[in-house]
Amino acid sequence: MAWTPLTSDRLGDLIRFLGPREAHCTAVIEKLLDNGRAIIPDSSDHRVVMRIDPAGRIDGAILQSKSGLYYPVLSDSACRVEQSAIDVLRKGTRRVYSVMGRTKDAGAIEAALPTQPVQAVEYYLMTQDSPPLENPHPRLPEDLTIVRSDVTDGKRLATIQKLYEVEEVLLPGNTFDAAASLQHLKAALRTQIVIHGMLGGVPVAKAATNARGLFFDQIGGVFTDPSIRSRGVGTTLVLRLLSLIAAEKKSATLFVKTHNGPALSMYRNLGFQVVDGFRISYYR
Repeated sequence: MAWTPLTSDRLGDLIRFLGPREAHCTAVIEKLLDNGRAIIPDSSDHRVVMRIDPAGRIDGAILQSKSGLYYPVLSDSACRVEQSAIDVLRKGTRRVYSVMGRTKDAGAIEAALPTQPVQAVEYYLMTQDSPPLENPHPRLPEDLTIVRSDVTDGKRLATIQKLYEVEEVLLPGNTFDAAASLQHLKAALRTQIVIHGMLGGVPVAKAATNARGLFFDQIGGVFTDPSIRSRGVGTTLVLRLLSLIAAEKKSATLFVKTHNGPALSMYRNLGFQVVDGFRISYYR
């Protein structure tokens, strides 16, 4: 099998390969789109390499970022990533910070990389096609207001974003970076669907997409302040977010940690089904 960088003449072929797999690679497809038009990513930020089978068909791809993120998407029949792929990828960057993707695909590139991850987080990949009707939770705070967030809400949401990152994102031994967090949040407010819940004028919960594809939007960053959990706030926000996704004729996808029982229960109650395993691995 030959691995080669993405070229403009194979862009359509790559989109057709990724399309049926979009639920588990929405973030990859997002990097190939600009206002719905297929593009080759800016090489100063991301690059894509393709695996070409003997018949000339694409049967795998890897998205690589300059920061060292690797996102493999392989056909079901592909069980390994060859050393030739790593050789091509090293022409972009030698840094390896993390690998993410369907469990099988992530494992394939991990086996080919020269070093092994220091930590791996396992998730369930879940999808949902049509949101249920909103049904108010009996303990939902009466004065909860739900707002569609916009680019002016960065500082207003900074505290709830910090709580989310410290609890769900920050790896052991790492410290919270307020400036980087705010920069990332502002970027999301420009490009993603973000909503937040408020009590007394203070944001207490949020839900958002974190990747937007052709037919799927990926949900991420769902968080409720611990002081008001188990009162239906998170469910209410996700329902509202799902309605916004459905209004654009899209389905929803997400990945949730395998040990997060409350979140799994919430998503199952909202009609999500587990369709595969997903993994994010971290390197030094």
